[in-house]
Amino acid sequence: MDPVLEQVVRCIHGSGTKAAVYVTGGASQGVSWLMCVPGASATVLEVVVPYSRGSLVQLLGQEPEQYCSADTALSLAKAAYQRAAALTAFGTPVVGLAATCALASEPPKRGQHRAYVAAHSGSGSRLLAVVLAKGARSRWQEEQLVGQALLQVLAQACGLDPTKLPPLPLIGAQAAAPAGPDTDADGADAAAAAAAAAAAAAGNLQLDSNDSTSIQQQQQHMRDEVQSECLPAPDPLKQLLAGHVRCVEYSGGRVFVDAPRCGAGMPRVYLPGSFNPLHAGHKAMLAAAVEMAGLGAEGCFELTVQNADKGQLALEDVQARVAQFVAAGLPLLVTRATLLVDKACLLPGATFVLGWDTAVRIVMPKYYGGSETGMALVFRDIQHAGCSFLVAGRVNDKGDGQFKGLQDIQLPGEVAGLFAGIPEDKFRSDISSTALRAAGQGLQGGSSSAGSSVSSMG
Repeated sequence: MDPVLEQVVRCIHGSGTKAAVYVTGGASQGVSWLMCVPGASATVLEVVVPYSRGSLVQLLGQEPEQYCSADTALSLAKAAYQRAAALTAFGTPVVGLAATCALASEPPKRGQHRAYVAAHSGSGSRLLAVVLAKGARSRWQEEQLVGQALLQVLAQACGLDPTKLPPLPLIGAQAAAPAGPDTDADGADAAAAAAAAAAAAAGNLQLDSNDSTSIQQQQQHMRDEVQSECLPAPDPLKQLLAGHVRCVEYSGGRVFVDAPRCGAGMPRVYLPGSFNPLHAGHKAMLAAAVEMAGLGAEGCFELTVQNADKGQLALEDVQARVAQFVAAGLPLLVTRATLLVDKACLLPGATFVLGWDTAVRIVMPKYYGGSETGMALVFRDIQHAGCSFLVAGRVNDKGDGQFKGLQDIQLPGEVAGLFAGIPEDKFRSDISSTALRAAGQGLQGGSSSAGSSVSSMG
């Protein structure tokens, strides 16, 4: 392996960024380079090669208009990014890396030899498009160039200085040293001349057999075309409020857009609420729930911007609530999941933490059109999503003033298995958001709730 490329890979492995990689049609050499330098486990979460049509369609969820295109590469990178988020803990820097290629093949392609390499993260996307000089390289040489492009895009996504990365061994005016790992000091032009001669021998180039300089003449007209583009992400909360993304996560000083972390494979606990204001009771409740969830569990707060009764929160309100968590260094997932079943669909396998008063209401048929069957169907969908609930006790301030827990709720038999209680000795907090707001300690201009009513939970 070329020492310069090896150093690039070592820097990638030392960056702290983890990646899921999806490649199709080529770029396998880039993946190999990533894996053969010690420390790959610090970077690579998963490598998927959706080579067949069916595999690619299944991964993307739809058939692309064109299999080798910029749009398909960007879609693959976004899918890889979402997968990377699902496989890592809150706050872990992740990137989705993808390549879709149409390279030299047998029988020879009629169209261009090209590759599109993309990386996607919460801050936006990077795209590198390469149209290769057709007939100038063997398949192996094309794989090497595209592999270097893959490393280049990943390195930039990991924060490496692009001016310190080796340039691609391009043919034509842009050709530059250092050459590819298996070319000599004359670089890609020498490789192109040899490849052109081989192509001519195979009948791929129409040369005048009487002209001894025809190979060199045709080679002079060969050149690669490269375009790179950086696509910054638009304001994530505006995108969420407009319905263009499903969720925005703030954790570890980073923003993760449209990459929900489900509970499958890694126990995750979410505490839904309005957080006007965020207080010590919220923090203690989530901590107790995470402890009950067992070894390896992690927790996150969840705020929905959409309320079935009160409509959508204003951008300024959402920003004020988010700011509390960012300042405290606490993870927050902002969603459009109005109903409890919506949350379960967005976050399959997750455990949701509820206060006693909310748990009482979500098992009342009157909130399901008065239908016990309707309620049972909702909880069936939640169960199928693999979700469950932890119920924290609280003082019944609208009744007898006694501390109430799960044991005080009449649960229908068909849903009882989805609920577990947090013992009073594990958690009790008599702090009330309502009381704090009444005392003037709420967020300025903030409405009371987007996440505490039954409408937003059931």
